[in-house]
Amino acid sequence: MYLNLSKAGWLTTALTLFACVLSQSVNAQEVRSAMAGGSGAQANGRPAPMDASAIISPELEKILQTWEQKSGQVNRMKGEFTRIEYDQIFTTAKCAVGKYWFENPDKGRMDFMPDPNANATPARQVTRGDKTYSVQAAEAHSWICDGEQILAIDLVKKEYNRIRIPEQYRGTKISDGPLPFLFGMQAAKIKERYILELGSMHNPQQIIHIVAYPKMQAEQREYRVAEVLLDPVAYLPKAIQLQDPTGNKQTVYVFTKHDQVTLPFLPPPGPFRPHMIGYKVILDEESTSSQDREAKKEGIMIR
Repeated sequence: MYLNLSKAGWLTTALTLFACVLSQSVNAQEVRSAMAGGSGAQANGRPAPMDASAIISPELEKILQTWEQKSGQVNRMKGEFTRIEYDQIFTTAKCAVGKYWFENPDKGRMDFMPDPNANATPARQVTRGDKTYSVQAAEAHSWICDGEQILAIDLVKKEYNRIRIPEQYRGTKISDGPLPFLFGMQAAKIKERYILELGSMHNPQQIIHIVAYPKMQAEQREYRVAEVLLDPVAYLPKAIQLQDPTGNKQTVYVFTKHDQVTLPFLPPPGPFRPHMIGYKVILDEESTSSQDREAKKEGIMIR
């Protein structure tokens, strides 16, 4: 029972980042160091569990229930983050810095800007595992969901892609999109959509490490595994790592600042309706009956 956005592969990475939007303040250097060597199952070469119906441990079950309860208590947040995309084929590490805004239940914005320190002279390098990567600045772009549409904006070319959200999927049902914990994680849906296990870094007194393998083919085409680091007090994500289906690219997100906002974002409608004068639309589509049929062939039901 999920909204099919699988045709829009450009959405997945940006959407996934909102799994981390509801973070508490974190020690950024600690998380960077933890992720730098490859934090989880796939990075260590362990394959995904073969049994899709594997029983979740009581400890993980309790974590999922608490995660759902506490993440649902956050109404508005804004903050800052960093993102690094490691490409093992070209041995590059593309770095971005950015800001985010979140408003429950279905509004979010993330602005990605080139890391100003990435293009230093002489060229910087970073070692991760047994590889050394050349550091590069990422491209400037934004991702925005205002509850009615999702925009992926190229700030350099002044172009954007748009998916209009059908009315029946708006509001709290936005969580039926590519990842169920984007705008208020629900434990039952995560268990339906993922094979879950506790990762190698898991220490309930210091950090909670969840590894999630997607069951749905549409998501498997976008990434092989997602790993989330949770604060053990707030039960909200500190960082996330994605590995692409080939195993040759990992994307790591770390949040460096988080502010919970009490009053509505000003001026209305806040940061979720940008001025698009001078921008050209490249992709503009909505979930259609043909997409619904395709989703059903893949085993994905549309609510």
